[in-house]
Amino acid sequence: MDPWVLVGADDMLLPTYEFLEACGRHFRDVGAALAVLDIESDCYPVVCLRAARVEELTLLAGRAGFTAHGFGA
Repeated sequence: MDPWVLVGADDMLLPTYEFLEACGRHFRDVGAALAVLDIESDCYPVVCLRAARVEELTLLAGRAGFTAHGFGA
């Protein structure tokens, strides 16, 4: 599925964090999730995965010494 069809035109005008939260809510409707990894860098990788695996991602990131959290929860 093209993820852009899930995002409304009004969402495109939001500031970055609010945009990602909106995307996370839309993705959840189709069983997907949007999450961010904090790898203690100047960047924050954003990943798309199955909604059922967000908790696993959070645990694995913690085990590696980093943090991760889902958007739109």
